[in-house]
Amino acid sequence: MEKYRTLLESFEKRGKKPLALYLHIPFCARKCAYCDFLSFPSKEEQKIAYMAKLREELAWRSKDFQKGQYEVLSLFIGGGTPSAVPYEEMEKTMEVIRNCYPIYSDWEASIECNPESASKEALEAYLRSGINRLSFGLQSTQEEELRFLGREHQFSTFLTAYQEARKLGFKNISIDLMNGIPLQTPESYKKTLKNISLLKPEHLSIYNLIIEKGTRFYALAKEGKLPLPSEEELLEMDALTKEWTGKMGMSPYEVSNYAKEGFFSVHNYGYWSNVPYLGFGIHSSSYFQHKRWKNTNKLPLYLSLPFFEKGDSSAVQSGQRSVEKSIDETSSSSTFLSLQKQKSCPSIEEQLCEDVQVLTKEEEMEEFFYLGLRRTAGVSEIDFVKRFSVDMHKIFGAVLEKQCKEGYLLHDNAHYRFTEVGMNLSNVLLAEFLL
Repeated sequence: MEKYRTLLESFEKRGKKPLALYLHIPFCARKCAYCDFLSFPSKEEQKIAYMAKLREELAWRSKDFQKGQYEVLSLFIGGGTPSAVPYEEMEKTMEVIRNCYPIYSDWEASIECNPESASKEALEAYLRSGINRLSFGLQSTQEEELRFLGREHQFSTFLTAYQEARKLGFKNISIDLMNGIPLQTPESYKKTLKNISLLKPEHLSIYNLIIEKGTRFYALAKEGKLPLPSEEELLEMDALTKEWTGKMGMSPYEVSNYAKEGFFSVHNYGYWSNVPYLGFGIHSSSYFQHKRWKNTNKLPLYLSLPFFEKGDSSAVQSGQRSVEKSIDETSSSSTFLSLQKQKSCPSIEEQLCEDVQVLTKEEEMEEFFYLGLRRTAGVSEIDFVKRFSVDMHKIFGAVLEKQCKEGYLLHDNAHYRFTEVGMNLSNVLLAEFLL
């Protein structure tokens, strides 16, 4: 995508490197029937305690970025349901980010919202704090389908929140939809798409339902009590997606994402384009300096981590730059860029992070294709040489030639990208790039 390439080149010209931040908010009103994410209901006190600890983690890790080459290009606050957290806590958290990290002047800052918790006061607070993009979890405009999914809202609830966001001045709004869900038909899905088209959002994320083990839908499916659309109906829905996103002036730029010109998600696109990112909060993932890791998924452990000495936490909560001094004086903390062993007990890093993987050059080459080919723009031969100092054809020539002959890949202007058929079979085809 030319706009994204130009954006990254602007960083390079200034001697900077882009960085993305992700905050995981695990709380929700109740678990949806299809959801296998780490999310759960919680009391207000626990939400506030979690957000305070999240701010500590943000400040603790910021020491390595306050002076250096990196600038935060994008922020995504996801969950769970971030809008279920008191909006005052979100304002405090945004203040810590602004004070502790160098922010790109035209950054993208997104938050996921559920319609029932996106009040006018919350939306005002988000806008005031610097959040400039909303992602509404709608899923369907059909009430019967929403009830079966276990969603808390009605379509009318969403309309109220959406219209309020527009009145307040949000100019970049994304809507999440699902197809292949119980009780859905091509006719009902078409009604959903038509309803959405009238609202003129800038971005759509449209996901096919996947029945995950451990969910209520999984149990219903095993009992034969899940009324899902047929394969023929799913194909018809895919055709409707293509037709109606086109009518809305949107183009696909990734497997499940569609956007109007200039409104692709910078954060999403960064995931597939080798932009490093740091995850904060329980069960969040990070990718930085050839390493991947996940934070612990144990909430009690996370809340107990001493990122700062007790007397220093007030500086963190107020979002002041003095947190750097607090970090330096905290004997129990160690920078996350180097895993330091402590003699008597595990370091904070060792308690916080799990599944730490240092990627080999071969694994990063695999990821170049596995992630890059999810984008409709595909992958660039020049980018591969620039990053790995080798011609991609010397390593992947056989699979590239094979998939081109089979009609799954197109090769033009030193780029490889999936055809429409190839994109539909991408999960299978990408496995052929494993070395």
